[in-house]
Amino acid sequence: MNKQITSILLVAGTCIGAGMLALPIALAKLGVVPSLVVMLAAWFLTYYPSLVSVELNLHSEHGLSLGLLGRKFSGKIAEMTGDISVKLLSYALLAAYIYGGSSIIQKLIGTEFSTFIMHTILSICIIIALLCPTRIVSKLNNIAFISFLGLFLILIAKIVNCIDYSYAPWSVVPDVSNISAIATIVFTSFGYQVIFHSLRDYCGKDVKMLKRAFFYGSIIPMVVYMIWTCGVLCVICKSNYEFFERMVNGKVEVGDLIQELSVIFRFSKLQVIIWWLSICTILTSIIGVGLGLTESYALKLQYKIKHPRLIATIATIFPAYIISTIVPNAFIKTLSFAGAILVVIAILLPTYLFLKAKIQRPYIRILNKFVLLICVIAGLMIMSLEIF
Repeated sequence: MNKQITSILLVAGTCIGAGMLALPIALAKLGVVPSLVVMLAAWFLTYYPSLVSVELNLHSEHGLSLGLLGRKFSGKIAEMTGDISVKLLSYALLAAYIYGGSSIIQKLIGTEFSTFIMHTILSICIIIALLCPTRIVSKLNNIAFISFLGLFLILIAKIVNCIDYSYAPWSVVPDVSNISAIATIVFTSFGYQVIFHSLRDYCGKDVKMLKRAFFYGSIIPMVVYMIWTCGVLCVICKSNYEFFERMVNGKVEVGDLIQELSVIFRFSKLQVIIWWLSICTILTSIIGVGLGLTESYALKLQYKIKHPRLIATIATIFPAYIISTIVPNAFIKTLSFAGAILVVIAILLPTYLFLKAKIQRPYIRILNKFVLLICVIAGLMIMSLEIF
């Protein structure tokens, strides 16, 4: 039972991150009811294909990353596609988190520093943190995540208590140009595809445990996202309709949203909770993505150069820092780009490998090629919206 709970929480914890802060900004363009439908659809589009990755891992001697699964079931091209996609996703997420973290901190302290300076300071702090021993970084991440959970429960209880459904923006007619950002950002929020091989090794070949881990582990974030997004939209629509209209028109950044929530909840202790919740969310996301990418680089460099950890950390953060600095409103735009890359990681490549493998006796019998085809078509549509 403890192993089952741990595996469920691992999926949920990997899924819930800083992308949650972007959901109200993106989904304000739809309203409450369409937002619920979109989040439910995004959950299914990530959950059902996740069973494919579980199936592929079960047919391996031990857990394999997406790139190694590509090598095992197809060849070098599939391996390169998997590795490059994971790295692109990591850089896009890190750029979003650096931009979002800088925006939140800048609004919190009311500094006159430019955005460039804030990005630089935060990036240097991240590099220093990632250079610490992995044991210390992991403990920092655990503290930040536990703090996030506690603060989030308090905030959600307050938001739910303040909801007045007579002011709820049940439906908003979206601008066609906003559809791509909505679809990809919501899809990005269900990103837990990097832990399949870890859970395969942790749970062994216990098919029922793995299925429950990914089902309940992905359901928890969906419920959290629904309560958070709908609660925020209802509260802001009632308290400051002008600000809500700015959200609908795409003129609000994540720092503005957090600042507005802190103004709405005038109780000083709740304001502190909102700010610390946002910072903990950004921190856990940066550590999770940054540590994984840093260690993958360090492993490849350890016998080739001196100070592999330092070079690996700089190679992890510097490109993301550049992207966050030169791309305007990078939090939304890079999360949107990440959603398009996640389609390859979550749907397209695993489905291709599953069909290529021609598995005769699947462990997971509910996998259906027709349903997978629907998921592939939906994924291609999401990518097309972002590209075109």
